[in-house]
Amino acid sequence: MHTLDNVFEKSTDAVFGIDTAGVIRFSNPSFQKLMGYTARQLLGSQCAEVLCGTNLCGQEFCGPNCPIPKTVTGQPAISDFDLVVRRADGDSVLVNIGACYTSPRLREHSTQVDVFFSMRQVHARRMIQRMAMSSAEKPVAHKTNGYDRLSVREWEVLDLAAEGMTTSQVAGHLSISTLTVRTHFKNIYSKLGVNSRTEAVIFAIQHKMH
Repeated sequence: MHTLDNVFEKSTDAVFGIDTAGVIRFSNPSFQKLMGYTARQLLGSQCAEVLCGTNLCGQEFCGPNCPIPKTVTGQPAISDFDLVVRRADGDSVLVNIGACYTSPRLREHSTQVDVFFSMRQVHARRMIQRMAMSSAEKPVAHKTNGYDRLSVREWEVLDLAAEGMTTSQVAGHLSISTLTVRTHFKNIYSKLGVNSRTEAVIFAIQHKMH
């Protein structure tokens, strides 16, 4: 009989599994590629520390109080939801994620996995639409007229990020180093009074909507 691990190993979806303590017990190649980690780096790591997940308003979702691994007994699959996760290179990625609890019988055919997660990256245009909708519900707090303090280059970096480009893609597009891009983002965060790329992108979208 094929184990669940073997089945998910070949999935094109990014799949990983955790135990009740939130420790990663399984990850498939698609998840490793999406997150930028090796299988060895992921195995035994805390899920919350790998994903660093937030909702679209930048509020922490992943953490020690995450309810998902604590409610494993006979729960149905969780309907999909959006989560902003952080890759190994520091880039933020919006994913649509669903969770499925394994029954005791199925657990015999997996490697200590109590909950399996399936993730798909959300395309840039869809990401912007969802972030804009979320920002309308809860606007991001920022310093008054912070956008007036951004340089032309900082606006270029922020606009490209709002289109869904990663740090590497922004660097390639502008013919600058990834280190320079990250420096620009640090300056943008400081000038706008935000703490993450997600908040900065939401700010850019809000500004363009006015």
